[in-house]
Amino acid sequence: MLAAVLTALGCRSTPAGVEITRERAIEIARADLRFTPTSIHARKAVSGRRPVWRVEFRGRLPGQPPMLFETRTVEVDRANGAIVSVTR
Repeated sequence: MLAAVLTALGCRSTPAGVEITRERAIEIARADLRFTPTSIHARKAVSGRRPVWRVEFRGRLPGQPPMLFETRTVEVDRANGAIVSVTR
């Protein structure tokens, strides 16, 4: 439910030339995260011809062995906050 609300808020249209902030992109991208990230990296990128924030989360699930970790990369449209892709 929370993910749907955050996605809906992120999909609001923004005026031409205005981008969502890095912090907002991280907020949208972490909506369905099932682990607590130990590191978060967000950078501007292009997916196809679409400008996106590429947000990468790394962390561990509870009880996960020390040598294993989770990674999720989420691409968020910089103009409207829509999730473009999720890589696990």
